Order: sequence, then structure tokens, then C-alpha cells
Amino acid sequence: MRLLDSFCRTSDVRIVTAGGSITEGTLTATLTFDPAHPIFEGHFPGQPVVPGVTMMQIVRELLETHVLRRKALVKEADALKFLTMIDPRENATILAEIKYGEKVVARFYNETTTFFKMTATLS
Repeated sequence: MRLLDSFCRTSDVRIVTAGGSITEGTLTATLTFDPAHPIFEGHFPGQPVVPGVTMMQIVRELLETHVLRRKALVKEADALKFLTMIDPRENATILAEIKYGEKVVARFYNETTTFFKMTATLS
């Protein structure tokens, strides 16, 4: 199931390439979660929390859509850190920063909190 534009809408997507290279750069985006999405009926009723696996999927889909222009798989995850839960009622809109090249280094955050960090290799 594709999460972008259903579970999570994206806006303000920007890509800055490193030295003009299309294979290395930084993607930033604003993410807005839908607190009424069916995922939250099971995760968790009355206390919605953005599932960790969906955060990883959103990183992959952002890169597939805006950078790679192809399907990708997470080949290896060096580090996954779920630092603070994202309650879509309190933090419906957050920011994403994804540095890509040989490795992918991503984080989801707002002005005061880092929610998620990921270092991985895609194939």
C-alpha cells in the first residue's frame, strides 16, 4: 500500500543536489498525517501513534517518487532510532530531511523534537 497522499500528504518538497550530481543530495519535505486514517484504528485505538514501519516506508516512497524514479528496497538498515512517538493529533505536521547518496540518512522532526532517525542502504 502506498502511504504518500493517503496516510501522509507531502508538501514543500525540495531537492538540493551535491555538486550538481543527481545521485547525491538532500531532499526536504513537509509531512502531514491524517489522524482519521484507518491505520490508527489499530495503532492504537484512542491513542494514535505513527507506526515505525510507516516512517521507513515514507522515506523510501519520497526517494522513489522524487529522486530515484523507480522502486527501491531497503537493502540494509544500519540504524533505526524511534526517539519520540508521533501522535497525529498533536503533531499532524512535521518535517522530513533525507540525505541520499551511497547511504540514506533520514530524520523526521519539528522545531523542538526529533522523532525518528534512519541510516540505510537502498537497492
